[in-house]
Amino acid sequence: MNKRQSNKLSSYLRVKGVLEDNKTIYEPITIINQSVEEFQDIVNEIIEIAVRTEMDTTGKTSAKIIAKEKLATVASTLATSAAVYAYESSDVELETALTYTYTDIRYARDTESLQMACIIEAKLLSIEAKIVDYMVSSENLAELHSLIAEFEDAMITKGWAKSSSVAETRRLSVLFMEADDLLVRKLDRVMARLRAEFSIFYNAYRNARMIVDL
Repeated sequence: MNKRQSNKLSSYLRVKGVLEDNKTIYEPITIINQSVEEFQDIVNEIIEIAVRTEMDTTGKTSAKIIAKEKLATVASTLATSAAVYAYESSDVELETALTYTYTDIRYARDTESLQMACIIEAKLLSIEAKIVDYMVSSENLAELHSLIAEFEDAMITKGWAKSSSVAETRRLSVLFMEADDLLVRKLDRVMARLRAEFSIFYNAYRNARMIVDL
């Protein structure tokens, strides 16, 4: 990816994070939910191609981006489920320790993100038997452990072989155009309907839409 595309992808991922954290607001609204799903599908394909074809401008591999996103998604959702147990058990300390959101983990510095995920894992393991009924299984914990290891490995990866696939480069350009078109023509417009009732969510979405140094 060139610098323009990298900056756009960073914006897309910020938007994706805001959307992930506010699902309960828009999921009941079919047109918004459908638009969000379309956008997420495009972004996921961009990431997949980027992992195969480009090296991150920071010198770390683009594989780290997708590893971090997967870790943020799983760690935050498991923490949310376990937080319900903590609330019902009146365990304020545990509930506080499980307040990390997708955005917290996804956009923190890599070392901080890893630390958050490890804290969540440790807390969940300490109450493993008690949170089975809260949608946290041993398989879920095994997946979290695997994703932590995957992200840690990605953090120390220095580079990887670039692909010069012309077809994938062209596909990447098309996907960016599709993402921009969907955002401008659909999501931005339908999100405007939420501005009055959900101003905090709307403002977070608009801030995420900003593309720095384009």
